[in-house]
Amino acid sequence: MSRPWPDFRPGPLGSLKAWWRRRVPKRADDITFVPPASSHQQEFETPLASAVYGLDFHFKFTVVWRLDLATGLRHNSPRSAAIHHVLQRAKEISSKAMLVHHAALQVQLGDELATERQVPGTHVWARAEQVKITVGDEDLEMARKHVELLRNSTFKLAERDVERAEIRYLRDEVLTDVGTATIWWLQRNGYQVAEAVKLADHLAELVKLAQREPATNWAESLVSSVERAMPELGDAHRQDLRLHLVKALSVYGGARVAAEFADQVGLPAGERHTNGHV
Repeated sequence: MSRPWPDFRPGPLGSLKAWWRRRVPKRADDITFVPPASSHQQEFETPLASAVYGLDFHFKFTVVWRLDLATGLRHNSPRSAAIHHVLQRAKEISSKAMLVHHAALQVQLGDELATERQVPGTHVWARAEQVKITVGDEDLEMARKHVELLRNSTFKLAERDVERAEIRYLRDEVLTDVGTATIWWLQRNGYQVAEAVKLADHLAELVKLAQREPATNWAESLVSSVERAMPELGDAHRQDLRLHLVKALSVYGGARVAAEFADQVGLPAGERHTNGHV
């Protein structure tokens, strides 16, 4: 029986061509390679440095890393690279924090380390989750004592600065001559002229004593000389000046000279430099 339509079935050669067209893309651009997704994670915990040497936070987190093979870069130990990168990021922040601020540090690290970043020079991208910062009770108590010592040292240094400023004022502006000293006394004692006349000889003696060259320690003389060379130096920068001087002395004069200078000018123990190091 004949068919009501023509037979268009391809022959063997036509079937081979059709198969080849389906098998081979028309353009080279149609050929793409998509690397399989690769993601890993692992818990890690370690001490984390604080702003005070010897007092560390306890840092626990989950490091999450993935590999981007499209970068063309490689690293032989992606896990180590990821953990090291997260630790370096954390240390940059924690090394400026005190143990008493551990709660705030946990929030900050949880925020900062959640951002995924590429480990420089590698195909590894890393971030941290479940960040937890804890502090031992003994370390926390020592940190509180350290803060109290710093506070007391700061107050004492401020008191000494006020005393030095008052001494400089009396010596350089008030007790320069008898007339200036007399007017200064009158202003502070209700302008009792008769009493001022009686005190004239005493004020003259005070002027002589004030203008006599004091036998000061070499450290104080050094600071005074530098401050006289910079009369517009603000009180806020006087501490920085002493720190720069003690650092220079530690480099060129040694630890003993730097320590003597620090004691004479009243630098807190935590801010003294030896051999160029804090």
